[in-house]
Amino acid sequence: MNADQPETEAQALREQVELRCRAIPFGRVQSYGALGASCDPPISGYICGRVMGQIMDGVPWWRVVGKDGKLPISKRSPNHSLQQREKLELESVEFDNEGKIERRFFIGEDGEQASLFDE
Repeated sequence: MNADQPETEAQALREQVELRCRAIPFGRVQSYGALGASCDPPISGYICGRVMGQIMDGVPWWRVVGKDGKLPISKRSPNHSLQQREKLELESVEFDNEGKIERRFFIGEDGEQASLFDE
């Protein structure tokens, strides 16, 4: 086995997550789990979140959220959570009274295809 293989696989995974994150349309969101499930091979929402933490610069990271509409990035930093909410509100994403993103802003929640990479 090539010693560089694990890093190559990790880089390929980061590139997939970055590509899928960039494909989320303006004013829409996708959960970590849904984004991870669209990878090949699929990864969990937890792993997707870990990868997202490494690629935040230059990608619309604020469009990836918890499956329940919460902003779990607040666990990493309350400032990130505030920044994420501000960015989403600038894209006209709306929150309910509990501070969760309304379901209609999720990719696949209104009859739209569930994954940007499905045919």
